[in-house]
Amino acid sequence: MNTSSIYILILLALLSGCASNPLDEQKQATKLMEYKIQVYGPACEKLGFEKETDKWRECVQQEYEQTIIRRQYQWNRPYWNPYYVQPYYYRR
Repeated sequence: MNTSSIYILILLALLSGCASNPLDEQKQATKLMEYKIQVYGPACEKLGFEKETDKWRECVQQEYEQTIIRRQYQWNRPYWNPYYVQPYYYRR
């Protein structure tokens, strides 16, 4: 075996380890959607959207996204945030 074939085998081994499992991804997506419906569905119904319609689903998704955005910006000082890359200033 020459060196290039060894490198190719190593590369194939690494790439095969990165392969995704579609069934697991589908289960995770289903579980996340069930969570969104359970948590944000009643709020969207109170806002006047009929259950199981496209507008209701959009409302559920928007409420979830707004919650995620609020969680990201709850840091008071930016240097506490591991994703901070801007110059330091106090956030209000």
